[in-house]
Amino acid sequence: MKAWLKNRWKRSDEASTQDAEKQMQSAPRIVFRLIYKNDEIGTLEFSGDKWVFAYSDWFKNQSDIEPFANFPDVNHEYVSNDLPPFFESRLPGISQPQVEAYLALLKEREKTINEGQKKVALLKKFGRHTITNPFELQPAF
Repeated sequence: MKAWLKNRWKRSDEASTQDAEKQMQSAPRIVFRLIYKNDEIGTLEFSGDKWVFAYSDWFKNQSDIEPFANFPDVNHEYVSNDLPPFFESRLPGISQPQVEAYLALLKEREKTINEGQKKVALLKKFGRHTITNPFELQPAF
C-alpha cells in the first residue's frame, strides 16, 4: 500500500508551482467537504485533471480522530491524478440501472466528459454517504 501511495500521491510541497497554476487556470474547481458530526474533516477538490485532499484547521487542532492512512500528514495537501481510494469507495457500480441511466443523461447533456468529471458527477449524485465509514461528503457549491 505504501508503494502505491508513493507512486500515486505527491505532497503539495513536492509539486511544481507551475503545474498548480496551470491546473487552476484550465478548469473550474469542484470542492467537496468531508464532514463528521457537523465538523469538517477536510476538503477534496477536483480541477480538471487533479484531485487534492487537505485536512481542515479544525481537524489539525483536534486529537480524537486519527489521520487517514492514505493521508497521514495533516499539514500537507495530497495531490493525485486519480481519485483517492478513500473516496473511490463511495462511487456506485456503473452497471446498476440507476447509475447507467444517470450516466446516459449526463453524457447526453455534457456531450464530452472525461473520467474525472464523471467521477465528480457520481460523487455529487451518489457519494454523500457510504457503508464503509461514518463520514459525509458534501458538495460545496
